[in-house]
Amino acid sequence: MLAFFNLFRLILLFLIALVFYPFCKEKAIYWFFYRAGPSFIKLGQVLSVRADLIGQKLADQLAKFQDQTKPSCGKLIKKILHKHFQNIDHIFAEFNYQPIASASIAQVHKAKLKNGSLVAVKILHPNINKVFYRDIKTIDFLAKIVNFFSDFYAKTLCDIVNLLNEVAKFELNLLQEASNASQLKENLANVSGFYVPKIFWQYCSCEIMVSEWLDAIAFSDKIALANSDIDKTKVAKNLVLSYFHQVYEDGFFHADMHPGNLFLLKNGDIAVVDFGIMGKIDKQTRLIIAKILIAFLHKNYLQVAKLHIEGGLVPKNTNLQDLSLACRQIGEMIVDVDVKSISLAKLLSALIVMTKNYQMSAKPELLLLQKTLLLVEGVGVALNPNLNIWSLARPWVKNWAKVNIGFDAKICNAVLDVFRFLKNKIQQ
Repeated sequence: MLAFFNLFRLILLFLIALVFYPFCKEKAIYWFFYRAGPSFIKLGQVLSVRADLIGQKLADQLAKFQDQTKPSCGKLIKKILHKHFQNIDHIFAEFNYQPIASASIAQVHKAKLKNGSLVAVKILHPNINKVFYRDIKTIDFLAKIVNFFSDFYAKTLCDIVNLLNEVAKFELNLLQEASNASQLKENLANVSGFYVPKIFWQYCSCEIMVSEWLDAIAFSDKIALANSDIDKTKVAKNLVLSYFHQVYEDGFFHADMHPGNLFLLKNGDIAVVDFGIMGKIDKQTRLIIAKILIAFLHKNYLQVAKLHIEGGLVPKNTNLQDLSLACRQIGEMIVDVDVKSISLAKLLSALIVMTKNYQMSAKPELLLLQKTLLLVEGVGVALNPNLNIWSLARPWVKNWAKVNIGFDAKICNAVLDVFRFLKNKIQQ
């Protein structure tokens, strides 16, 4: 019943926005997303970095979602702090109740610990769990209605519901987020140009996370970023390569790298915050994705199609030649083409058609991977308009493939598999 009323509310909001759309379309879209709820604000965050897809005016309007949503009042924040710390004066020497950033799920305050350390204190919005799950139930309810008209779109909505359920489990628990940050920091310890802030575990809880304060420029502050004399081309390259390292080396990646979560440090390194949404990909899936990427880079579309079938991304009975031609349509639009010449509208359209025609598997981890690639590319292009993510990928993937896909790697993996098999037999 709650989902029904929320759906009715969304339809009403949509109709109101539709009235004002002809006069101020960017503000009307922003208003609808803002009033619709945190799930729609999340969607706005992703779209805000795709100025090439939705237009610069709308992108600038939606960019407010990155760190400028309405904060919870100081009175409620004090209540939460006292609930967890009893006497906050024993922990904080200073605490600014005016948030320095507020997003769809939580808000961040600047504070100083008793030992003099400057920290960022992230606090969940009160009752955010109820609101978030309300949106999930609404989309699930909508999927049941859509199922009468289209199996494909109903399945797409169900995939979104499953993804949001996964997001809710982790993003609404700040202890899990602290753990994610700690793991990512450990994974990227030897990666240059990318920094993860320290977590102060003794002050963290499910609703509060305390981390190192970053003296840096937010990527969402376009003027300050533009005025910085740091080499933007190098920063964009570091961002892209850190993404490939997270995905292919570790199978554990930050899946929400929009400008509100990225900062430029004084030394030119990129710092990242907000670790609620993390992608996890097992080694076998990483190998399949990497092989597909390598085949795309070599324009071997028949191999791309074979890998989709072998990896279980499409049904086994899929026509190989037809799938190969569909892959060619996508590949020719993105490989060796300047970013300015790429039609993302055509690319996304081709992906949707391919998904519909071949019933591609919409695994949650792959959806996060696609979303993150869009974010990384969008931020990278904003830093360097001539960025070609594929040209950066080539040498990195080539070196990675030598270690993970080459003949020596296969022999090594085979020996390890035999060793694990014998070990299991002995233990039995």
